[in-house]
Amino acid sequence: MFISSSIAYFIALTSPGPDTAVIIKQCSEKGRSAGIYTALGIGIGILIHCILAVSGISLLALSYPPLKIFISIIGGAYIFYIGTSFFINKKKIPTNNTNNKGSFMIGLLTNILNIKAFIFFVSLFSILVESLSGVFYYLYPIYFSLSTALWFSFLSMLLTSDKYSYINIYDNFFIKCLMSITLCFIGLYIISNSIYEYF
Repeated sequence: MFISSSIAYFIALTSPGPDTAVIIKQCSEKGRSAGIYTALGIGIGILIHCILAVSGISLLALSYPPLKIFISIIGGAYIFYIGTSFFINKKKIPTNNTNNKGSFMIGLLTNILNIKAFIFFVSLFSILVESLSGVFYYLYPIYFSLSTALWFSFLSMLLTSDKYSYINIYDNFFIKCLMSITLCFIGLYIISNSIYEYF
């Protein structure tokens, strides 16, 4: 069960989504350090999602439609804000002055407020519930959190590698614009879709 769930999670992890777009945006704007701190924030967000799913709090939240739409709208609005921040504040932030705490919080909030992550982990842990005994109760959340942080840290290092200069996206205006527009689109889609489903 652990191997099959790990494979399923890795497929979900490497699929494009808000987390990937945020990592690419952070790397293109602020460099490797910002990308890695954002990855750590996403990893902690996954750990929180796992704890909420195991404890049943996520299921309770999703079963109450007003709370579900509230989380969706707040999450969508935050992702939209992250996307528009590039166009609002065009002041270049040098790599050595990057606010790593801010990058960590961007990763954490982007992941925690992602309603699809709520749904994914509720679905996953409803299948794994029989395996959650003894060490596995702690192993699953830690594994998912660490693998997430490691994957996005690796992606950040790859995207800012001097060795592969053709991949390095730091200070690439086109990538910044593309990822900002992508995040705006994702944010608006989450908001409109949640409103449509609720009403």
